[in-house]
Amino acid sequence: NAAEEKGASTGEENTARRDQLLEIQTYAQSKWAQEKIFESNAPTNATAKPAQAEKFFGNFPYPYMNGTLHLGHAFSLSKLEFASAYHRLCGKNVLFPQ
Repeated sequence: NAAEEKGASTGEENTARRDQLLEIQTYAQSKWAQEKIFESNAPTNATAKPAQAEKFFGNFPYPYMNGTLHLGHAFSLSKLEFASAYHRLCGKNVLFPQ
């Protein structure tokens, strides 16, 4: 019975897929933190000169919470995330606060 396979008869959900995705997320985030993928080199004091590499700054206004979120919000943000990743791959000093 399909309902029994999903745990409907016991009242429990099958969370194997969710658990696997959370495990992948944890692994990727720890690797990014170790390699400092999303860190940008900034001057340590006011007189230091920033790195000579070209810069890219991405800023996105968060949506107002007076309405429901919709796919347009994700679409707009994903374009900026893609652009930030692209400029980072091109060797630019990228700052994309999230």
